[in-house]
Amino acid sequence: MFWISMGRRAFLKMLTAMLVLAAGGRGEAAQAVPAGKRSRVVVVHDAGASPGPGLDNADLDQETVRRMVNQGVIAFTGAADLKSAWKKVIPDPSKRVAVKVNCQIKGIFTKAKVVQPVLEGLMLAGVPADNILVYDMTDNAFQLAGFRRNLGAGVKVGKVADFGGYSRILYHRMANLLTGGHEYSVANLVANALHGAPGRWDCDYLINVPVLKALDGYCGVTLSMKNHYGSIGNPGEHHKDIMDHIPLINSQPEIKNKTRLILMDAIFGEYKWVNGRNQSNVVRVNKVLVSCDTVAIDATGWRMIDALRKEHALPPVAPRPEYIAKAAALGLGVADPSQIELVQLETGKGNGGRGR
Repeated sequence: MFWISMGRRAFLKMLTAMLVLAAGGRGEAAQAVPAGKRSRVVVVHDAGASPGPGLDNADLDQETVRRMVNQGVIAFTGAADLKSAWKKVIPDPSKRVAVKVNCQIKGIFTKAKVVQPVLEGLMLAGVPADNILVYDMTDNAFQLAGFRRNLGAGVKVGKVADFGGYSRILYHRMANLLTGGHEYSVANLVANALHGAPGRWDCDYLINVPVLKALDGYCGVTLSMKNHYGSIGNPGEHHKDIMDHIPLINSQPEIKNKTRLILMDAIFGEYKWVNGRNQSNVVRVNKVLVSCDTVAIDATGWRMIDALRKEHALPPVAPRPEYIAKAAALGLGVADPSQIELVQLETGKGNGGRGR
């Protein structure tokens, strides 16, 4: 959590030291992946995922995307069927699940047709629709992405502000829907005064659904880890120290310990970042990636973006996304390709791949 008033450099050194102590006080960061074990990243491709003609949610084929997501989750978990796979992802279906999407920019965004099989899988595992929430910091691209805000019964969809906002006590800035709200946050003080109850939402499990996007001039790429800049209330203050801050956000227990699955929406990929409603550098990739290792999936996505840039006669992303190696050093996952078990699937009808 972000709560100490001090200079950025001193703060980063202090928090890194705290993480080392939390790992056992032996000068070693806690390892997300046991020594000698490889992190699995499943990459699913189907050329029929986006028959077109555009590059928005409306241009996806829902049945094809459903098949891709279902087969990806099964392959990632090693389960015999889809229900068993989702039960591995969500061990206690009575808990609340938050799904973080990326709908900040209107050029490329997480699409509802990619999220829909996730919602279906959660409910197949036994999670009540009322216990599922889809969120981002803004709803700038909700309409293009196919999302409709819903604050009532069933699956909730909205902005962080719709679900308790962000804590504003001292320097704590994390979304209350991830933390349950700081004891003395405005949201909780009001709720306690009116209802004698804590803030509106507190998720137990977290699923991250980012997009495949370059971020020239900032951190090179914006994938699963950068997606959580929408889970804190002051992201604009952390662009200069972005390479250090991204790993530290993802090391927080509200994100690190609650994340059960990462599903990267790579149906389209933006190989060169342009702000706003601009799709001149967005191309069809027709893939989804599945993992629970935030470092490994970002390292894989980075290589995919650089490959797209090479196809379009561009140099590798700049700056180089050093945050990936820094996150690995904090024990958040593995970046070395030799430690990543890359599973590649083709799910087109001609390949016999079917969702189960």
